[in-house]
Amino acid sequence: MIRTVSAATVVLIATVAWGATTFEPSHRLTAAPQSTGSGTATAPPPVGTPTHGVEHRVQQSIHTPEPIPPPAGPTPTAVATATPSPTPTSTPSPSPPPSLSSFVTVCGTALCADGMRFDERGATAYGQYGNAVDEVALARRANLNTLELVEFDTQYHTLSDTESSATWDRVDAFIAAAHAGGLHVILNLSEYGQSLQAAGQPPVTTDWGPYLSFIANRVNTVTGVRYADDPTIAMVELWGEIPAPDYPNPVGTTQQITDFYSRSLAEWRADAPNILVSSGGFSYINDPNSGIDWKTIMADPDNAACDVEVNSSADLSVSVPSVSSFCRALGKPWFLAAWSSCFGASRGTWDLDYWSSDAAMAAHARVMVNVADGVSVPAPFGDDFWNIGDTAAVTGTCDIGPQFPLTFAAIE
Repeated sequence: MIRTVSAATVVLIATVAWGATTFEPSHRLTAAPQSTGSGTATAPPPVGTPTHGVEHRVQQSIHTPEPIPPPAGPTPTAVATATPSPTPTSTPSPSPPPSLSSFVTVCGTALCADGMRFDERGATAYGQYGNAVDEVALARRANLNTLELVEFDTQYHTLSDTESSATWDRVDAFIAAAHAGGLHVILNLSEYGQSLQAAGQPPVTTDWGPYLSFIANRVNTVTGVRYADDPTIAMVELWGEIPAPDYPNPVGTTQQITDFYSRSLAEWRADAPNILVSSGGFSYINDPNSGIDWKTIMADPDNAACDVEVNSSADLSVSVPSVSSFCRALGKPWFLAAWSSCFGASRGTWDLDYWSSDAAMAAHARVMVNVADGVSVPAPFGDDFWNIGDTAAVTGTCDIGPQFPLTFAAIE
């Protein structure tokens, strides 16, 4: 379906003075609508404190720990075989996935799969990792083609759990269910850096090579496919929202962070050359004094795309135009790696995460959809919003689903 631009959206976009060239909107890849089961309601995340540089005073992510599931959760087999509805792909089996899920590759400033342009439309699946079949069905209902797994360890920021069978058997089952539903996945590894930090280990001077090798060489316990050989995995993101060197509680100096990305990007490329890898979405680009050398990191030849997040008005008015134009000049694609339409009280005039009503959430979602379609800046290869989930419409939630009908319609 073609994304359309309403008059209200044009007014909203006009308030952000980009002065950029208008580009032709792209088309969504659509999947057959189908019913979805309700997700388990989770406790609402608290309305957090600001997160970004110039306008954000305290480093505090809006994202909260995923509730730890009961030990006896659904088995991988049950998740993989209970597919939402017949799809062009088959039920997961020990054989490699069919050609429908062929590897995603970079094609200039876009992505391709099966020799055709692949316009990624995605969302994070946070809090739904034990509910893979319903989550895949909800994503298909929203006409998404990708689900991003972030904060997927079963124990929040616990280093010993980052390679546990409890964590990875669940990831195996989710990837298998996504494949069965005709979706791709993105693996966001940010939590590994945060787990190193929580364990008192230096997260960017510690070599991530063994962890990356563990993932690349893991054989999915449901499908029998090695991760490095699985086209269902569209991309790996290393560490989004990495703390800025010149802010409180840094994880390293400017050079150490730059070296971390250079080393880790090259390690993943060596382990899994068919799976794209990127830095993960940067915050703080709006602040030239943050200490993140984002241009050097994005220009790294092993970095497949330029990833940026939008949580503040300056992210939208400064970071997005800066990144999109810089990477267009490099001939690289850029990625709108994260945005949110959360239900809650605004944290300030700079805040683009929290909105007071479904209508306000939907208006912001339409603005972000138009950014993803290239209405005011060069189009990214896609966008992921935080978070798709059919949970209670309680204050503080960032889950978007049928519980917010206007917002859900905006992202369909």
